[in-house]
Amino acid sequence: MEKVGVIGGGQMGSQIAALAAMAGYETHIYDNDVENLKSKIKFTEDNLKNLIDKGRYEKSKLDNFKQYLKTSETVDEAIKNKSFVIEAVVERLDVKLEIFENISSKLDEKVVLATNSSFIPASELAKSCEHPSRFINMHFFYPPIRMDLVEISYPKETNKETIERTQNLGKDMGRTVITCKKETPGFIVNRMLAALTDEAYKLYDEGIADFKDIDIAIKKGLNHPLGPFELSDYSGLDIHYYAKLKIFNETNDPKDYPKEFLEEKVKKGELGVKSGKGFYDYS
Repeated sequence: MEKVGVIGGGQMGSQIAALAAMAGYETHIYDNDVENLKSKIKFTEDNLKNLIDKGRYEKSKLDNFKQYLKTSETVDEAIKNKSFVIEAVVERLDVKLEIFENISSKLDEKVVLATNSSFIPASELAKSCEHPSRFINMHFFYPPIRMDLVEISYPKETNKETIERTQNLGKDMGRTVITCKKETPGFIVNRMLAALTDEAYKLYDEGIADFKDIDIAIKKGLNHPLGPFELSDYSGLDIHYYAKLKIFNETNDPKDYPKEFLEEKVKKGELGVKSGKGFYDYS
């Protein structure tokens, strides 16, 4: 059975680690913000209790959560004796590269190195790291303990064993797993969502409609459970911002630069649900 290490204890990492522990995997999680990590784990536990009350999970999942999920004080402690490491930090290439360059030199080549990113392909992270054949994208959706989907994508160098182990871990976590045949930024869901969100942002930026009315139109007209601005708040405005910035840096096309209103919100720390305010107020 895999032993799982998770790096990054924010809204994604904390729940990814929870899913691994709930499945009975020995799991350690690290985040440099200790108090935030404790808060996110408590938040996840409360959510899990709520889902158990609703019949979504058996009580045994909570028992596993408490038994198998441990916090680590350092990255080295989180990855020690682990066979599968998942990175879930901020959506920035430089930050992720620093992490993988550090840990890849310390881990045996059989240890799978997975990133939760859907916009930064594993091939970019593997370039300057040891043993590229064990790198893979394992993308969960927020909130992971409620959203039943994991998208897998991998570079051509990734070996078959890494792919199969990632698929099996996702299934053991109780998620539906889909696997892309080629790398593409955004995979399936976020590539489709990006087209919708870009158009919604343009409508708002051009003053055609208020963001609340755009959300209502999409929910009522297309039968989506959330509008694009609500969904942006839930996934994190910083994720959208850095994804657009990455595209702009590759194309140098001004049309690809993040909208001014999005950049302003990110700079003010209005990142959506996780910060208490985004397009909407969650305080």
